[in-house]
Amino acid sequence: MLQNTIRQKISKRSVPLLVYPCLLFCWLLSLGPDLAVSNFYQQIQIALTMVFGSFIAGGTALGGGAVAFPVMTKVLSVEPSTAKVFSLGIQSFGMVAATLTILFFKIRFYHRVVYSALLGAIPGVIISLTLLGDLLPRLAIKSLFSVLLILFAVTLIKQLRVGIQSHLTESSTDYQFIPLVGFIGGLASGLVGSGADIFIFAYLVLMLKKDIKVATATSVIIMAITSVVGTMTNMLVLDTLTPEIQLMVHAAIPVVILGAPLGALVCAKLPERGVVNMLLLLIALETGFTAYECVRLYL
Repeated sequence: MLQNTIRQKISKRSVPLLVYPCLLFCWLLSLGPDLAVSNFYQQIQIALTMVFGSFIAGGTALGGGAVAFPVMTKVLSVEPSTAKVFSLGIQSFGMVAATLTILFFKIRFYHRVVYSALLGAIPGVIISLTLLGDLLPRLAIKSLFSVLLILFAVTLIKQLRVGIQSHLTESSTDYQFIPLVGFIGGLASGLVGSGADIFIFAYLVLMLKKDIKVATATSVIIMAITSVVGTMTNMLVLDTLTPEIQLMVHAAIPVVILGAPLGALVCAKLPERGVVNMLLLLIALETGFTAYECVRLYL
């Protein structure tokens, strides 16, 4: 009996190890092995950025855009509009891979929150991409992203210092504002490439006193689907998924389809404090860069 249980666990854990080489083979065939490898080395800065970004995307309530967007706009001097399209595009692979990992390994998440949040997040990201994207100046968009990260940081600090008494159960009274929160998060996602996950996570943990790890898995699934909808809008409606951005996304795919599931598995097992401290450091660096830009602009 014990041997059968051990074999089942080993067999289940070996499935991702078998799937990844198959996905990598498909990735090589999609452009041809020579072009795929050549493009990977040409876009090596993007790929290296997503090593950390994909782990964060899969294991926390910050999407991969939380790393990709500030690095691309502040370090690699990429336009925010390009960084936003890339962030949604690469999250469509990485966070979907993390979502499949959550489902396969039966990591807990709030099912009804996902459904309720997507009722708002999907129209939110579409409206944001089609109507709001060109209305805000470059620095305003970058500042908005920093505000989102500060909101996330406040949530984490409150979790650590106050010690929220979380609970795992769901009740019908929890969801009256979830679609609105999802809609606001969808609007933010259309502007900076992430946001639905941050808003939902903050609402679940601060307002509804939900478990931080279960809320994290929930936010990952919501952002994955929001990213897919946003990417389809960019590709089919707005035609903003340019060949250049497609090559950037392609180069990062082998990184994120491994890093995001790994992040989902590792962070589900780790104690909260270490992961939280790492995220707070990242947020401090990002907001510091944006504050420096604002000061330099107005002085």
